[in-house]
Amino acid sequence: MKKKLYVPDASPDEARDADWGRAQRVVFPNLKPSRQPISLRVPGVTLQKIRRVANRQGVPYQSLINIWLAERAESECKIA
Repeated sequence: MKKKLYVPDASPDEARDADWGRAQRVVFPNLKPSRQPISLRVPGVTLQKIRRVANRQGVPYQSLINIWLAERAESECKIA
């Protein structure tokens, strides 16, 4: 079976007839690093406080937690 080549926004004829010798590798420097989901158990009162702070700052509470964790990890790494 012949393997099909997929090129977004191109017809099958365009993909087959493309000059792949002139293709260049693309770099996306502004991509965010992938995130790894975790499960974290937090007391309800603490989560309410975090949500209030995030609401006042106009950011999602999970983003605020991520920012706080990154800042703390950075400061701990500088100390160690």
